[in-house]
Amino acid sequence: MVNNSQKNILATSKQAAETLLTSQQTAVHLEYSEYTIRLSRTTGILAGVQAPPFLKLGRSVRYKKSDLDNWLAQFDTFTSTAQVSMA
Repeated sequence: MVNNSQKNILATSKQAAETLLTSQQTAVHLEYSEYTIRLSRTTGILAGVQAPPFLKLGRSVRYKKSDLDNWLAQFDTFTSTAQVSMA
């Protein structure tokens, strides 16, 4: 049986294993300028949809890579430009 202390350690370990990216790294990952990423935190919009969530750690801002990947997954993928016009 797992006690509360062990649950907290497991939760902390899982969070520690999560990859956190800086704004600059996020810009590279999403292929946007760092300015656009920073602006999206103010406007709440990126690429015409709700911007990905971020963490504020003191004065630092970080993005979970899994959140960024989930955010990207909402967009349709196409194999040709003809498909885009039919969508």
